[in-house]
This record gives sequence, structure tokens and C-alpha cells, in this order.
Amino acid sequence: MDPVWAPADACTLPTAQRPLRVAEFDDLFARSLRDVEQLRPTLARLFLEGDRDLPAQMRDLIAREASCCAFFNFTATSTTPLART
Repeated sequence: MDPVWAPADACTLPTAQRPLRVAEFDDLFARSLRDVEQLRPTLARLFLEGDRDLPAQMRDLIAREASCCAFFNFTATSTTPLART
């Protein structure tokens, strides 16, 4: 499978910085991704779990990615864990 899934001209992030951004997402997902719901072919809900710094890290990464790749649409929400009985 070809790892390029977005047209190069659709992203304004300089080419040299793209592997670094991919590495940031890889690190975030390796540390925090707990589940993925594929809702449609172009829509997924990702469930992440981490320490109290995770929301700020996510907001920062999402803002930077959205600023260079307008074809992405991100929505981040926070939930609280359900009480276990």
C-alpha cells in the first residue's frame, strides 16, 4: 500500500518537515490511542487516553496540522471515565 494518502500539493507544510509531523502523530498514537471507530471511509473517531497534558498536546498538534492541511477536519472533545461498580 502506498503510504502517501494525501496529495502533496494539498499540504502546505514544507516537505522536509512532513516526516517530523508524521513522527509526532505516530508518537501520540503509540502512547495514547486506545480505540478507533471507522464511521465512514473518510471519518474516524479516535479514542485517546493519557495524562493531564494530553489535551493540550492534542490541541497543539491538531491546530498545527489543520493550518497546513485544509483537507483535514478535526474535532476534539474530552470525556470523563465512567465509574466502575
